[in-house]
Amino acid sequence: MTDPISIILLSDSDAMNEAVGTAVAQLDGHTLKLCDGNLASVNGSAVQFLNAHDLLIFRVSDTQDAEVVRKLRGQVGGSGMLMALCDQDIPLSEARALKQAGVDEILPFPVARDELAEQIQRLATPRSMLPTIYTRPAGQPLGQIIGICPVRGGIGASTLAVNLADQLQDRTGFFRKRTRNRVAVVDLDLQFGSIATELDLPPSAGLYKMGRDKVKPDRTFLEQCLIRHDSGLEVLTAPDEFMPLDVFSGNQMTALIDTLRQEFDFVVVDLPRSLVDWLDAIVSACDRMLLVTDSTVPSIRQAYRLIDFFAQTRLEPPVEIVVGHEKKPLFKAGHHGEAEKVLGRALRYWLPHDPRHARIALDRGQLLSQAASGCALSKAIRAMSREILHETQAHTDERTRDAA
Repeated sequence: MTDPISIILLSDSDAMNEAVGTAVAQLDGHTLKLCDGNLASVNGSAVQFLNAHDLLIFRVSDTQDAEVVRKLRGQVGGSGMLMALCDQDIPLSEARALKQAGVDEILPFPVARDELAEQIQRLATPRSMLPTIYTRPAGQPLGQIIGICPVRGGIGASTLAVNLADQLQDRTGFFRKRTRNRVAVVDLDLQFGSIATELDLPPSAGLYKMGRDKVKPDRTFLEQCLIRHDSGLEVLTAPDEFMPLDVFSGNQMTALIDTLRQEFDFVVVDLPRSLVDWLDAIVSACDRMLLVTDSTVPSIRQAYRLIDFFAQTRLEPPVEIVVGHEKKPLFKAGHHGEAEKVLGRALRYWLPHDPRHARIALDRGQLLSQAASGCALSKAIRAMSREILHETQAHTDERTRDAA
């Protein structure tokens, strides 16, 4: 159960006032204050609102709202949460600008009462959990959640998950023994997860007990269930026992992700191919989602369907396309361009088909960096990790400058 939070709604719409009021009334102890107007009209008062309340909800009413949010974040930093309610037909470019400016959640309006209440509760949960779980050093950002989602079986998503996590540790030193980042891998492919086998680790009963006993995971849960690999990775493996995919609730998954985010710099989550209710909690939390596909027509169609499904949870899900089993071409073919048009995003990363070295690593229960560090697949994943690390550092520097 989360601690009560203070909410302020900035809106000139009676319908929105009523909807938010009804949603907040469903939640235990949260308080709501109504303020007539919009972000542009209140000017400097928005800073006072965000400093005085835990959550500011506002109606998107102007194309300049993103700039107002950016200035607001520059003044208050990361304190306070921002939720934007917007018209159904808002352009994706505006939604993207709002997210980049510092809005924590964007929902289309009108929105179902239960969904609105759930999203408000989700934004409230991490704030109340922080003191009881773990306090990161001042100024240190929360960990980044990276979801790995396969479009089809056998595309190499689990291989990508473990080896990308390995590279995100960012080893330093003469013998490359020290790591800059703490990284965890979570195998949520509950029925067919293979990460324990790939790393030659014993399966953990943690996720099985979490589902069976309806446990809400916390730091103690992680200490009991994570298995440390000799590379330094902390791994939460899929259970050895068979369990139904719908065994978890969205609140359990939210708590799991929030706890991991507190403990680690990067959390790589290997997702199931099945679409289950608790997947929404993962999609909502991901800083980036790597959709692993190939460039065949059936796979591109399935990738489009998945992106459309994710968009039902987040207006613009942070999906990046990884093309598996295909070396990056010098010049993209015609069907590559058509795929990018259909998906609405670039084919960004390419993983060459390297079955021999992948098989060697799998049979030995080793990472590619241990079994075949110089192979083409290992080099491609290493290059991907460098881009992610560089972008993460650049984003952190930008937020630091804005806060200053």
